[in-house]
Amino acid sequence: MGHINPMSDKKQPTAIFVADSHFHLNPDPAEQQRIRRFVELMVLSQKADHLFLLGDIFDFWFDYPHFRLNGYDEILSALDQVKAAGTTIHFVGGNHDIWAAGFMHKRYGSSPDGEPFVITLGQRRIKVVHGDGLLGFDWAYNTFRAMVRTRTGIVLAKSLHPEILYAFSEWLSGQSRGATRDEASRMEEKARIWMDNCRESDWDLMIMGHVHHRFEMSNGNQTLTALAGWFDHPGYGVFINGEFKLLDFDQDPLPNL
Repeated sequence: MGHINPMSDKKQPTAIFVADSHFHLNPDPAEQQRIRRFVELMVLSQKADHLFLLGDIFDFWFDYPHFRLNGYDEILSALDQVKAAGTTIHFVGGNHDIWAAGFMHKRYGSSPDGEPFVITLGQRRIKVVHGDGLLGFDWAYNTFRAMVRTRTGIVLAKSLHPEILYAFSEWLSGQSRGATRDEASRMEEKARIWMDNCRESDWDLMIMGHVHHRFEMSNGNQTLTALAGWFDHPGYGVFINGEFKLLDFDQDPLPNL
């Protein structure tokens, strides 16, 4: 995990955070509407100093040795415009798209490994993570996470025909949804236990995705916050005037970046 310290500036830095859009290679009409809204968020991001993509932006991405699957052109084009506007793009890979990290590094200048890191924005030390494996989830997610994040799993995945891996990812995508009330309660309970036992001291704000459930909790001078996820509802985070806020893209006024 790295620690990034941008150059100080009299102006407080601004940032947009988004995760879990789970865009497919072949979007249906409902998803096309979500893509259009995401493109609007990218237009807003052009006014920010930083854009953080916290994993599972793409529902399936696996770089085989000699080719990359076609798709995501509208999303990548929108990100091109964000970069052209001078916004720094950061990418933390999720369990669905960690293997996009190399491509994102070459095209947008983000970290080549796509791993969690700590960044200082203004007076805040912010750790950005996707969140898979942090609070625990179900066997399906853990299986896919092992396949794309461990050396043995990667070798196995590369040995499979692309259509097999893609089919498994499509099935897994069907399990991605917003948490029920009971699931959300258990999730927050796990987060509370994790916070109570956390011994990390290099951050005061952690922002995560993966859980598809918006929540925020603090322990002493540390705060853990989870994004709702763009897949279930257009939720995102904004850092402005030295403060972080969870917002709803449809219901809340757009921030003045």
